[in-house]
Amino acid sequence: MGSIPQISDWKVLAASKREAVAKKIPKQWRLSPSVLSNISSTSPISVLDIPRSCGLLSTQELTLTEDYDATALVEAMAKGEIKSYDVTLAFCKRAAIAQQLVNCCTEIMFDEALARAKECDDYLEREGKTMGRLHGLPISLKDSFNIKGVQTTIGYVSFIAHPPAASNSNLVDLLFKQGAVFYVKTNIPQSMMTADSDNNVFGRTLNPNKLTLTAGGSTGGEGALLKLRGSPLGIATDIAGSIRIPSLCNGVLSFKPTASRIPFGGKVPPGRLGSPSPILPVIGPEGHSVRDLELFMKTAIDSDPWECDEHTLAVPWRRVEVPKRPLRFGLIRGDPKRPLHPPVERALHSAATALKEAGHSLVLLDEKIPSLWDTAILAWKFFLLDPKKTPVQYVNASGEPWVSSIKTASFSSLAGWEATMDELFDMNVERSKILKVYHDLYVENQLDAILMPGYQATAVPHDTYGLPIYTVLQNLLNVSAPSYSGKIPLIWPSVPFRNPAVPPGIEAVG
Repeated sequence: MGSIPQISDWKVLAASKREAVAKKIPKQWRLSPSVLSNISSTSPISVLDIPRSCGLLSTQELTLTEDYDATALVEAMAKGEIKSYDVTLAFCKRAAIAQQLVNCCTEIMFDEALARAKECDDYLEREGKTMGRLHGLPISLKDSFNIKGVQTTIGYVSFIAHPPAASNSNLVDLLFKQGAVFYVKTNIPQSMMTADSDNNVFGRTLNPNKLTLTAGGSTGGEGALLKLRGSPLGIATDIAGSIRIPSLCNGVLSFKPTASRIPFGGKVPPGRLGSPSPILPVIGPEGHSVRDLELFMKTAIDSDPWECDEHTLAVPWRRVEVPKRPLRFGLIRGDPKRPLHPPVERALHSAATALKEAGHSLVLLDEKIPSLWDTAILAWKFFLLDPKKTPVQYVNASGEPWVSSIKTASFSSLAGWEATMDELFDMNVERSKILKVYHDLYVENQLDAILMPGYQATAVPHDTYGLPIYTVLQNLLNVSAPSYSGKIPLIWPSVPFRNPAVPPGIEAVG
């Protein structure tokens, strides 16, 4: 990598970028000063009711954004019952409201989205068929995805000097061919390696359930936007929990697939490419229903993504029928280094109890698995392999400071640590040993999945999330993991103790 030119005044540059984004919200979609006066990261309020009460959305727009999931929207548009233009307009307006409340968006493409939606409607009327499985559906994207003609800064001030993307990310092309409508990109943390979506370009994303709490990261903008129903379906990435943590913090659904299933090429990385780490980043959905998560996965994989991305596995989609026999779940109840807070402990117990009452069996794994804390330390060593410390160079290039959450995003025992080639060999051996333990537990106990917490607590105050020892496990093992937060009828009928402001969350690992 060549030298990066120093930027004279990073604050001025960042402010100009924020102003340019803010100007893309039409004046008639602006919230009143009386509403905005209460919005801050220190205001302990929920803003979930404001999109409905602010008066900016029509009855039809409220219905389209609240009463449909993504699957229902594409079905209704395919039948001609609703127009993509109306759906897109509704979500553009609701995303604009969400942006003013929780600062979740980085790039706004409302005009382009409405033109695309009209194109979808015209195509359906002219051809009598849809463009694809996502025909006319507004989809929000994490900021790191490239869209031709749109800038990708990923929260680095030095990247503001970069020109707009010359081409789309591979997945963007794939979804576009299926009829998707892209209308916003969403906020992430500086370096994309903390669980607080805060950076010096766009600022901090707030949790709509309670503004004093983190929205999670690194895909926190997606989680917050979805919770406010400003998106029917969001696309995220994950290398240590970045899909699942915002899901758990905000109270939406998500799915982390295994590596190389969804095309990753053409994105903007926060660090150096070519790492020898076996832990690979993945792309997955955040949404409002389990069937929406399946809609995304099935659409992407059925589109032969290996033809547009050389790193994607040529493995077709296969539907797995739920066995008629009772299922067997492993149960992990936490790590002593990060014991579960009462709401999460109760949610996990409630889920386990509901499974047993439904006739399924559980196997306790707490004493049979390697330390989750030590496993996370190993994962972090893999993340620290770059001797050039490329993210540090990106930050130093503009003179911007590090955001506060960076201080809690690494293990103190790894301060100053740098890998040798011998250590890298040993690290891979250690990872293989951990893989074997979990493999043997699955086989010997005939497990269908493992139930475990996604985090030791509910959403926490800003800059205090710390280390994601419960979510990084699945990345190190390279296994899939859906995350559920709040009241999930598919798992338990009700959680009466649940504080609606801070929903607890759990993961199923398989």
